[in-house]
Formats: sequence, structure tokens, C-alpha cells
Amino acid sequence: MSKILNDPTIGKNSERLNELAFSFKKSQALAAAVECGLFTAISQGASTPEEIGGFCQIDPETADRLLIICKAMDLIGEVDGRNVNLADVERFLVRETPTYFGDYLRFTIGTEYDEWQGFAGNLQNVSSEIPPRKLYEGDLDDPERAREFTEAGYNASLPLAHRLAKRFDFSRFHHWLDFAGGSGCYAIAACERHPDLRVTVRDHPNVVPVAKDFIAKHDLQDRIEAQPGDFLKPEDYAGDHDLISYITPLHWYLRDDVIATLRHAHAALPSGGGILIVGYMLNDERSGPVDPAFYHLQAIREGHYTGHVPSGPEYVSYLEAAGFTEARYEWLLPNRLGQIEARKP
Repeated sequence: MSKILNDPTIGKNSERLNELAFSFKKSQALAAAVECGLFTAISQGASTPEEIGGFCQIDPETADRLLIICKAMDLIGEVDGRNVNLADVERFLVRETPTYFGDYLRFTIGTEYDEWQGFAGNLQNVSSEIPPRKLYEGDLDDPERAREFTEAGYNASLPLAHRLAKRFDFSRFHHWLDFAGGSGCYAIAACERHPDLRVTVRDHPNVVPVAKDFIAKHDLQDRIEAQPGDFLKPEDYAGDHDLISYITPLHWYLRDDVIATLRHAHAALPSGGGILIVGYMLNDERSGPVDPAFYHLQAIREGHYTGHVPSGPEYVSYLEAAGFTEARYEWLLPNRLGQIEARKP
């Protein structure tokens, strides 16, 4: 067998492989700490196991054991003898902060842990036939689950929505149709920055009421409308839109469905209209990054390929096949989400 030049693992012990094998323990401990409010308790001044136990309504011995593992995972440290959160924990996992996304982590850890159990059983006898359903359909068909999923997504995605609003030139457009718009957070961030922009957000019927709540919270009901809609249906593209977007749904679909979807957009847009995709994206070499690669592998379920994570050049080829020009891509969230855009000639 040929050797990898400068292989950094030569002569090392099995620590790296053990870390990979047992990372699920870390995610479960993190989810438990978030759920009981450990980091919020510490942010509000609780430090001893007794103080934390009182705040979190758990036994002091339990609090002490949770503290120990969180210190071992570099989530909590000590300053002058008191327990404090590390900077990223304080910013993202304390409930009262505007950047809190602990609920999203709890929701996603629980959902994906179940989906990944026994994953090796998915690798045999995979069919290329059209899959019968998508992984997340069960979540959205249940109104309570859809609300939990959408509310968690709002908290997790709002900072990224503001990043997109700064980077993408929405000022070129007047009426944006945002498919799979979820909570409406991307529309909210763009409208707060661009006062002449109107947006129609279309998503699953059980998501729409949640989006309306968030839109009303930002007092943008006169500029953002939330409606049921399915981007696979050409009739749902009706309207005077000059920008159409898909923010993180396309990796759940295979190439033919994605190109058909983009052709619907091309037919609906006026000349000069724009298309925007924010999606999980592999690098040009298709060797990673890890997070998109996980989604690419995860889309082998129940004997079917249920989705495909494209690379940047693949996204460009999809857009060109649908008739768009000037397609380009870059990282919106490095090593995770790409920002892909093009125009109708």
C-alpha cells in the first residue's frame, strides 16, 4: 500500500480515533448542560454546585459532575475561584443573550443522533430510484414539531441572516421570493437594511404561522408576507418577483429535482432578475469540509439517495443548465455554507 507523504498520524497513539469514535458523548453532555440551564446559571452568578443546583433544579452532586465534564470540554473555566463560561459559551449558550442558539443545538442534537444510530445499515443495497420522502418531512407535518424547529432555526440563523444582508446587494431588487424561508429571519435582516425591499416568504403550511409571528415581532408585516408554497411546483412562483432564493433546502434533493427547480425560477423571473442560493457546499476538490460532507453522507437513508451536497462548480453547472448566466460562488459561512448567485440574461 502506498504511503501518504508526511502523514501526521505516523507514530501516534489511538487518541485521534478514540476522539472520533466517542464524540457523541460530548454532544449529549453539551445538550444536557444547555437543557438544564447550566451556562445561564453561571452567567447569572451561580458558581458552586449548590448554587447551580438551586438554579437548575438538580441535585448539587449532579451539578458538580456536570461542571467537571464541562470544564474537561473547555466550556467552563475558573477565574478567582469562581466558575465562568468561556467566551463562545457566554455568547451563544446563555438564554438571555440575543445570539443564543442553544435551543437549535438541543433540537438538532436530538434529531440527528436518532438519524445517525445504526447508520452503517444504510450503506448496503442503495437504490438510485426516487426516494419516497425527505428526512425532515415528519418534523414539518407535525404543527408542534414544526414550531419548535422553526423557532430554533430563527435563533440559530439570525446572525447569519445579518451577514448575508451585508454581503449580498439586495438594493438591486424590489420584490424577493424566498422559498423555504422558515422563520423569515433572512427576509427580516434584509428588510431592516434595505427599506425599499419587499419579500414574499413561502414554506410549509405549518411553518407559515411561526414566520408571521417573527415578522410581526419586527413590525415588518407591511413589507414581508408569509405564505404556503412549494418550490417544486411551478404555480407557486407566480408574482412580480425579480429575485428568487433557496436558503438551505436544496441539499435534500437530487440533481434533476434541483435543476427543475431552478428552471421554474428562470421561467418566473424577468430579464435581469437574480437568483440566490445559500446551501451546504463541498469544496472544489470534493474532499470536504466535514460538515457538508456529513450531510452528503447522511442523505443515504432507507435504501435511497435522498439528497446531494454539490460543490461550488456543481452549483454553477446547475444554474447554467437552467439558463442562468454569470454564476459565481463563495463561502458565506466558511467550511459550511456557500453563497451562490446568478442572473437571468
